Amino acid sequence: MTSPSEIPIKVAVIGVGTRGTHLAQQLTECEVPAQIVAVAEPNVERREAFARAYTLPERACFPSWQALCENTIPCDAVIIATLDNQHTEPALAALSRGWHILLEKPMADTFEGCLAIDRAQREAGMVVAVCHSLRYMPGFRRVKAIVQTGVLGEVIHIEHMEAIGHLRFTHNYVRGKWAREANNTFLLLHKCCHDLDFIQWLIPEHCERVTSFGSLSYFIPSHAPAGSGTRCINDCAIQSDCPYSAVRLYVESDLAAWPARDICTTHTREAHLAAITHGPFGACVWRAGNDVVDHQAVTMEFANGATATCTLSGYSATNGRRTRVQGTHGELLYDEASGEITVGLFAKSQSEILKIPHPTTYHPEDKEIVGNWLAAIRHTQDKSEIVNPQQALKSHTIVFAAERSRKEKREVETMEFYRR
Repeated sequence: MTSPSEIPIKVAVIGVGTRGTHLAQQLTECEVPAQIVAVAEPNVERREAFARAYTLPERACFPSWQALCENTIPCDAVIIATLDNQHTEPALAALSRGWHILLEKPMADTFEGCLAIDRAQREAGMVVAVCHSLRYMPGFRRVKAIVQTGVLGEVIHIEHMEAIGHLRFTHNYVRGKWAREANNTFLLLHKCCHDLDFIQWLIPEHCERVTSFGSLSYFIPSHAPAGSGTRCINDCAIQSDCPYSAVRLYVESDLAAWPARDICTTHTREAHLAAITHGPFGACVWRAGNDVVDHQAVTMEFANGATATCTLSGYSATNGRRTRVQGTHGELLYDEASGEITVGLFAKSQSEILKIPHPTTYHPEDKEIVGNWLAAIRHTQDKSEIVNPQQALKSHTIVFAAERSRKEKREVETMEFYRR
């Protein structure tokens, strides 16, 4: 006789782009048995490819989350990995069906959406885990462990930077699908909600006040160099010398490697030339119609007097975050790009340097995120191992306060959101 612990958890996946597909793949490697039973994806090509990969019958494939949630297909849980501005409604619908949820960050694209998911989860009593990946990554987890030992003393200030490489920034946030806020969400929420969650994780006190400054400063028409055109392939006289040349980045590079692989599914020179001739990745980076910020700084003050800054910048020569934690007994510096944590204690003359191995695969922490979620559903693991909606709401409030501060040019108290 099969014991309850051996019966697979039936999981549907809503949104099977890069993130949804990868999160689904982790189910096959987790200790708690799970089975993909359905998919909801509007893109026919992606939906059919996913169905083939998991041998899903046509009746288990849906063009929308609405069609999935209105169906009677047996299901226990869902992975929601849609665009950032499409999380709230499928999450609420899934909870109304009594389904557990693994929710890609951000929890929702508005404070009201986050609050609604938090309330619905409390009422339904289902397990909802938000994918705040920094809590699971070895380097940031090591920083948390060091801070918890108390060796740095009381944390006084944290300085954190999300340094986006300049090519990655123009690829994703100038030419790419996250370039316009209306198509997804504002950049601080999309890119840094888990950075601010990490800071809140290190300083568990309530964040009381937030200020923020930032704008789209450089990738705009007024900064276009002389001789540049509307598209690299058509009317640009300087494309051969431009660091953002679409010809060099997407046609004359390894077509199956990043970033060229992102612009089309057929990796031939002809296909890539057609993509930059007609598609968004061939647009001049100064005339691409993007509107998300290219830099933003956030300052926070917590209830115990500790302070923190989080800086987002698209002008980095390398990709990777940098975190400096300053305490009453010492200082820690973590450079993700170099893979080093340096701990300098005031009572010691020598600093200690710890090496953090670089990941060799795409987001290896996803396996633990998915595994902890399944274990929480099965009640085989403490639910503190997941980031629940209450924790996510706490750090997301900082993000929404920062964006309000940036737009209204004033200091914002986080309690403003709850007084309403």
